[in-house]
Amino acid sequence: MPAETHMPECNPFVEIATALFLEDLATKVGVPGLNNYLVSLSKNLANTMPREEYASWPEFLGALVSRQSILATFEDVAPVTEHCMTTARSPFDRGWREYAKRVGAFAPVHRQVAEYYNTNVRPTAVTSVHIVLHTFREAAAARIKVSGKGVRYETVATAWLDGQVIMAPDGQLDGLLARAGISRTKLGMLLRNHADVWILEPA
Repeated sequence: MPAETHMPECNPFVEIATALFLEDLATKVGVPGLNNYLVSLSKNLANTMPREEYASWPEFLGALVSRQSILATFEDVAPVTEHCMTTARSPFDRGWREYAKRVGAFAPVHRQVAEYYNTNVRPTAVTSVHIVLHTFREAAAARIKVSGKGVRYETVATAWLDGQVIMAPDGQLDGLLARAGISRTKLGMLLRNHADVWILEPA
């Protein structure tokens, strides 16, 4: 009987094939169709997760930090304030690097679909992967109750591997920062070494 082979936890083949699949799908359904697919996929993924209830906000934050919450299933979440959350490294970071190393520049459609999402759904997506992240977080947050109340997700800013940063529009940013409990200066500091800054609050 052959010895058991070791399977890597993250396989570059799978990650690259996924990106190529999305590019191929876009040629068939267009940018709006790809956006709808990614939104639907992310919502369906979140809806497979178990619902959660916490007695208090500190208990909920503890579950996030210890990766016990569904919102921390795919990424490490670090609270900065009671309602401001950060992700130091995107869960799609490795796949994006592997694609760039082995295939080359990403097809323009990954940014085109993000621009469509920013205009039609919510701002701050840099590439297609952010559609997945933002939608999953929003749908997963809706499955959580804290002190009997629902949880609402809102994105503040996203920084990507190429250095591009997208913040919420000026007309919304100050209000979001007030809800997050941070200043514009603090946001800038966080974006130096974090992939995402976002809000969780009682709905």
